[in-house]
Amino acid sequence: MKLDGKTIQGAIMQLVEDYRFDPYQIAEIINLGLKSAFKKDNAQFKKANITIDIDSQGEIHVYREYEVIEGGEDDIEDEHTQMTVDQAQEITQEAKKGESFLIDVTPESLEFTRVAVQAAAQTIKQHLKNIERERFYEKFSDKEGELLKAKVIKLHNDTVVLDIDGVPVVLPREGQVPQRVYDLGEELFVYLKQIEKGKGGVVLDITQSSYEYIEAILKRIIPEIEEGLISIEKIARIPGKRTKVVVRSHDEGIDPIGVLVGEQGDRINIILSLLDGEKIDYIEYTEDPEELLRAALKPAQVNDVEIAGTKAKVSVPGNQKALAIGKGATNIKLAGRLTGLYIEVV
Repeated sequence: MKLDGKTIQGAIMQLVEDYRFDPYQIAEIINLGLKSAFKKDNAQFKKANITIDIDSQGEIHVYREYEVIEGGEDDIEDEHTQMTVDQAQEITQEAKKGESFLIDVTPESLEFTRVAVQAAAQTIKQHLKNIERERFYEKFSDKEGELLKAKVIKLHNDTVVLDIDGVPVVLPREGQVPQRVYDLGEELFVYLKQIEKGKGGVVLDITQSSYEYIEAILKRIIPEIEEGLISIEKIARIPGKRTKVVVRSHDEGIDPIGVLVGEQGDRINIILSLLDGEKIDYIEYTEDPEELLRAALKPAQVNDVEIAGTKAKVSVPGNQKALAIGKGATNIKLAGRLTGLYIEVV
């Protein structure tokens, strides 16, 4: 394949336009690809430092680069990349110690074999991938612990692929709400637990099923939480079924439950719409373990509570027992998680 400098320059500008890359960065990557191809076809330059330049006329020049060192030939550590001052000055008197010295090694006909072209393409693709990886990481590195707006763009078996700010991201099965039906084109929020950079690339650990997702929603909807007037003390959640949240007011004039519910229920209605049918109970913080347990078992009415160590025996009216336990034992499990008690309902 014969190289055409103007075609290469055009390819650089196309990459810049398509991907909004830095033109100097792209030029360097193309240069690395050309070096890789040149060395593939010219084994004698395998260990040499090669520089490739495309001038304003689109002409391609290949240079071998040496470091000019002081001393004799015995002081050369790498004959492929180093040259003494005396050796360099035999070529040009302008050579000076400590400077780079370039020798034009451009072939009369600069053509690459198919293998060399493949090597260049691989080098270029890998470096472009690295740029994309860094851009991806920078895009989300400061968003850990936040809600991200997303759109469902692909569904296949248990796989849900989301578009997040123009980037396709997989919502893993464990991050999905059980039994929730995700619809193509649906817009939703996910919680970014962590962004990780590893050998396999950059991974966004996103979820809708953790308690942090609930906490992030509450912080987004309830400004008093961000202002520090109300704090979330504890959250217990069975995703898709029910969540219980213990909240505390740090201002005597503020009712934390009323603030979270909002005027005419406007705030809780927004939150429930984001939870797609999952129920949420608010519990006002108290240091009294008995009162906390009674509140945690709502909507069931509780007659008596006996707490001994980490166990609690709770007496409820006969018609309230099923409500205290909840469907699938949801209510009693969440109450146990909030209080740290093993609860027996009698």
